[in-house]
Amino acid sequence: MMSLDRRYALIAWLLLSLAGCLWLGWRQFGALEQRFRQESFITLRLLSQKASQHDAVLATLAASEQSHLPTDMLKRLQTAMPQLSAIGYWRQQQWHGDPSGLRPPLALLWQAQQQRQTILGFDAAQRYWLQSPDGWALLIDPQRMLAKAELPEPLENISLQLRGHRIELLQRKVGAAANDWDLSLERKLPSVSQPFRLSSRTALSWDSLPWLEILLWNALLAAIAVGLYAWHRQRASQQRQQQQDRLAAQARLNTLNEMMAGLAQELNPPLTTIIANTRQLERALDEPSQRGAVRDTLLATGAQARRAAALISRLSRLLAHPKATETTPLDPDALVNSLLFLRQAELADQNITLEWHNLSPEEWPRAERTALEQILHNLVQNACDALEEQGGRIVISGESDGHNYRFKVVDNGPGIDEAILPKIFLPFFTTRARGMGLGLPLCETLARAQGGMLHVQNAANGGVIAQLILPWAKRDA
Repeated sequence: MMSLDRRYALIAWLLLSLAGCLWLGWRQFGALEQRFRQESFITLRLLSQKASQHDAVLATLAASEQSHLPTDMLKRLQTAMPQLSAIGYWRQQQWHGDPSGLRPPLALLWQAQQQRQTILGFDAAQRYWLQSPDGWALLIDPQRMLAKAELPEPLENISLQLRGHRIELLQRKVGAAANDWDLSLERKLPSVSQPFRLSSRTALSWDSLPWLEILLWNALLAAIAVGLYAWHRQRASQQRQQQQDRLAAQARLNTLNEMMAGLAQELNPPLTTIIANTRQLERALDEPSQRGAVRDTLLATGAQARRAAALISRLSRLLAHPKATETTPLDPDALVNSLLFLRQAELADQNITLEWHNLSPEEWPRAERTALEQILHNLVQNACDALEEQGGRIVISGESDGHNYRFKVVDNGPGIDEAILPKIFLPFFTTRARGMGLGLPLCETLARAQGGMLHVQNAANGGVIAQLILPWAKRDA
């Protein structure tokens, strides 16, 4: 299961990756849109220049007052204006043009003379005639107005529209995919005689995205994430080591206290016997010659023995009845999560799973934090020792019955032999070769010092259940 910190880190990485990809895509599409608009306006300017050339040719022919059409005029004009398909003029309702088979409708001439301006009219081939009031006319093929070298690369479709006619000047792509972004621009040519509306379109697809830059951005983020993860792991390892060192130091101190309590318990009987024997010898001495020296020696010995007994008795009372520790309401989730942080990775290597179930989320125990940590660490360590060879599962749970708060540490190991179960809280009693027999006695002493109790029993289906009962406190206490 992914930890909460890793989920947050993954979400942060995804958000940064998405933000970077969106920015790169927005920047690329912005640049492509700007280029599209620039090329569209360049096309508009070129077509406007072509339209102005048509008007200039008609004006020049009208001012020249030529009585006939030169035979090579069309060819000479076509070298500069390949879109020019025919040229000619009307005289006395007679058409004189090149080629002679193409001529504008006579009605177009009458309309131009009536309106006193150049008139545009389409033929069946989507070409259009420009008819001046002076009789001169040009046949323009708009599909040849732009040479291939003048067609801008970013544009896919260019068309001219007028009076219901649509003339396609460029058609690189027919239709757009459903996921494409459509760019379009429409502008009117600034020509009175040829008021076409230019329509320019192109579609941006997923291929337009800067995939190389996106890949480099995500690679950079991944490298930063790996570096941060390695730094976090190192920092967490250092914190874990510091926590373990602190707990080890506390454990050594508590173990020393427990050893002193055991030594006090073991040394009291012989010291008591020494004192009793000394008193008996004092009464048994009858020889006058030796009585003084022996008595002095025995008195000194007795005094020293009584002094040692008094010191050990004082130490025993101090350890058996320690000063009351200051207890406070503790967050069980924070407490056990610290334990999981320290032990989960280590136990996973031993094929042992460590779990925490808070059955009373609104209830807290009242205890001294360091002592409670020490008890739970020792109980978990005992469970680990039982599962060392086979692996297994350790479940820590916490719940309140309204009067007490109960921690349970349950494992699915082989359990404890019923014959030795009553002896597990005796100091220096152990079944392990490397054990000192002070772990559970220490836990019991710490539990009593906080007003609690510690019970250990075998589970019905195998394993051991260790229960630590502590005073209960409300969460907001």
